[in-house]
Formats: sequence, structure tokens, C-alpha cells
Amino acid sequence: MYKSDKSICYCTNIRRISNAITNYYDNALKETGLSVPQYDLLLTLSRLEKANTTQWAKHVGLERTTMVRNAQLLQSRGFIERTEGPGKTYTLSKKGLKALEKASMLWVRTQMKIKSFLGKEDVAAIMRIESKIQNLPSD
Repeated sequence: MYKSDKSICYCTNIRRISNAITNYYDNALKETGLSVPQYDLLLTLSRLEKANTTQWAKHVGLERTTMVRNAQLLQSRGFIERTEGPGKTYTLSKKGLKALEKASMLWVRTQMKIKSFLGKEDVAAIMRIESKIQNLPSD
């Protein structure tokens, strides 16, 4: 594994952490055909049962145009399908539900591995820091 040079920049270090953890989860979910962001999108749609592009984007914190591109990709791969509702409304397909079920099991296993590797204190620190950063005031 490539080890990058140390940086004193908080942004650079958080981006490196994000890339490393995303790669770890993506590798764990590989057999489902889903990436971590796609897993999150399907999980959210599953919880909503159905949603149009605007609603779905709001729930996952994406710009609507980004959500449109993601929905098109997921639909072309057969994970979601159009359903009745305002605008372009989607629901999980049978293939999407099956992939989500498998990915959820793999995700839980990966969560446990991360917790075991980092320990309870470091996992709690990540969650605490994430909450603070999400509420970082803009200048």
C-alpha cells in the first residue's frame, strides 16, 4: 500500500482518510457491483420506499443534477426502476433489493472490522469529529 508524505493540512489529511476508508469499503462491497456511495443511495431509497429525484437528492445531501446522473447510472444497471409519483420517481428493483441485502451484510462485517482495528475510543472520536465538522461555520 502506498504511504503518502505527512501533511499538516487538516483538509489534506481528511481527504486522505476519506479516500482510504472509501477504498476499503468499496473493496468489501465489490462482489455486489455497488460502490459505497451507490450503497448509500440504495439504502436511502429503500428507507424512503420511493422518491423522486429532488426528494432523494435532499435526503442524501446531493445537488439535484448529481442525483440525476446517479439515478441514471443505477437505473441503467438495473438497481432501480421508475414508479408512479411526481416527476421522475424511483423505487428499488428486485435486483437492487438483492444487491442491497448482500451489501448490507458485507457493510456490517466491514464496520466490525474497522471497529476492531481502530478500537472503541477511536471510532467514537471519528463520530464526534464528524459531527463537529458537519457543523463547521462558514466564514
